[in-house]
Amino acid sequence: MKRLLTLTLFLGFAWGQNAPLSNNIEYYDNGNIEFYILEHEEIVNGQLLPSGTGIHLTDTGVLDWCFLEDDTKIQGHLCRGNGHGFMTSFHPNGKLKTVWLAEDEIIQGIPCSKFRFLSAVFAGIHGKTGQTSFYDNGQLKYCELSRDFIVNNKTYKKGNALKFSANGELQ
Repeated sequence: MKRLLTLTLFLGFAWGQNAPLSNNIEYYDNGNIEFYILEHEEIVNGQLLPSGTGIHLTDTGVLDWCFLEDDTKIQGHLCRGNGHGFMTSFHPNGKLKTVWLAEDEIIQGIPCSKFRFLSAVFAGIHGKTGQTSFYDNGQLKYCELSRDFIVNNKTYKKGNALKFSANGELQ
């Protein structure tokens, strides 16, 4: 049976939303919702998310992360879905924190690579995770290159990991 619940999220401002939830809802000790699965496509955190998406909230009701059911465009980036296979996370202000790109993208002028399975399998050896991450100001924090690229007159090879400061400088 479909249940409607009003969620109040603090994302720079408070707003209420009716969200169709599954019957499988997990709660914090304080009574706030911790995790639920969308029964239908729904707007959460200003983003249209597909039905079947698992939503995790902080104990104060702020969107923390989700398991997208399908590849979904969020804040201009096509994020990998596949249920519990890939966690898309958010900063408390609602900006993307970590994504697993479903396709190669140019982000802030940098050719970022989509998630590649073998990259994650060998993460313990080479230290690369296959994720793309951002600072809470939206600035690119980490990515792996989808092609050879020159930054500050230095050539980086496809697959190299690049890390940036919060103001966009290569570290």
